[in-house]
Amino acid sequence: MNTISMDAADRISQLPEHIKHHMLSLLSTPEVVRLSVLSKTWHQVFNSFPISEFSSSSFLVENSDRSLEFATFVYNSLLRQCRQYRSIPKFQFSVTDRYFRTCFFTFQQPLQPQLAKHINRCIQLGTQKGVKELSIYFCVPDYYRLPEATLSVKELVVCRLAGCILSGPINWPSLRELSLKQVKICDQRIFDNLVFTCPFIEKFALVECDGLKYLHLSGLRKLKKVKVKRQSFPLMEKIEIDVVSLHTFSYSPFYFEKTHIDLTSCKNLEVFKFKGCTESFRKYLKNLNQIKRVILCIFCYSSSGFEKIVSKVSDPVLHITHLKLKTYIIEKKVHSLVDVLFCICRPESLFLVSGRGTNDEFMKILCKKLVRRVKHKHYCGGNHLSGWQHDLKGVQIERCGRNGYRKVVTCDAFLDSLQTLEPKETIRFEFEWSFNSLP
Repeated sequence: MNTISMDAADRISQLPEHIKHHMLSLLSTPEVVRLSVLSKTWHQVFNSFPISEFSSSSFLVENSDRSLEFATFVYNSLLRQCRQYRSIPKFQFSVTDRYFRTCFFTFQQPLQPQLAKHINRCIQLGTQKGVKELSIYFCVPDYYRLPEATLSVKELVVCRLAGCILSGPINWPSLRELSLKQVKICDQRIFDNLVFTCPFIEKFALVECDGLKYLHLSGLRKLKKVKVKRQSFPLMEKIEIDVVSLHTFSYSPFYFEKTHIDLTSCKNLEVFKFKGCTESFRKYLKNLNQIKRVILCIFCYSSSGFEKIVSKVSDPVLHITHLKLKTYIIEKKVHSLVDVLFCICRPESLFLVSGRGTNDEFMKILCKKLVRRVKHKHYCGGNHLSGWQHDLKGVQIERCGRNGYRKVVTCDAFLDSLQTLEPKETIRFEFEWSFNSLP
């Protein structure tokens, strides 16, 4: 600011208030505070500027703990806004302990009592003025226990919680979107009550949470998207979703977690996103023939997974419209993965992004098989898993660059151009199958 002439500073001060508010929105919280002391004009702009996003990371200084200073600033800012505005529709509050950012919950130590008191009153103040969108993120040595008043906000529409603990009855009757990440749920009944009291939820995410062995979602007539990501013990035994309106389901199991998933009542489910081993993917989808788009991320570091799949190739083939694939497996097993994948399903289109894991190796092996199939019409590779090649009538390959570049190429031309693929270039395979020959 010292390099700006007085005339320039005066011209900026004369800008309309909404433009100055936009300028402040591009700055960090400490920068906004420093700017407010330059002049009376900017102090008045600061007083009229509604701050809705607060993060302790902007207050972190080497070898200095400014947590209390941060909490005091948040409280004073909210107190000023509560006096000026009838409501605070959006409130984002993030507390990160720089000593524990890389080892989340390594030591179960509560926040200092004085700091916890300041944080509690900040959150209570931020949620008492008709908040509709609430985001609370904690990355500290222990789970943060939400104040009781936060658990009963009737106007709340969007709620995102991370690093918190749910230990009491929840009543968010207007809720439409709920995201729980690294949240500890003390009792199964607490979650069941949450679902019961929030009947209008449309999007729900349960990411790396602790405390649930059984996830049951029913009675949610507007539910469209569900995401479940597991990464801790105890293992989740069952996921049951009894919602006809469900459109998208995303699931990432914890290593080789064998969770029973029941989606048979989800008659409108069209998108299935899965991150895990191929065997589990087949098991979860075998009774869901209405699936149109699958996003599959395959992890496999041994041959045991493939051996289990090979033993079940007599099961019905899955008819999937669009398949997007990311592979992270040992390279010597890519050859087997190509055959296993097409034994499991017959996608109309297959999408892969270059430079992701072993995607490039997968595309190379697939194209080699396709080229060999054309040159030797009766070639079956000496492996009964290669039977999918007899069902294939034709294939088209399209390269899609990030700059809008598109080009249709043959298998031979694509093999020759593998070394020229751009990072994150999308490759689309369009397949034509002889469906009458499928089991």
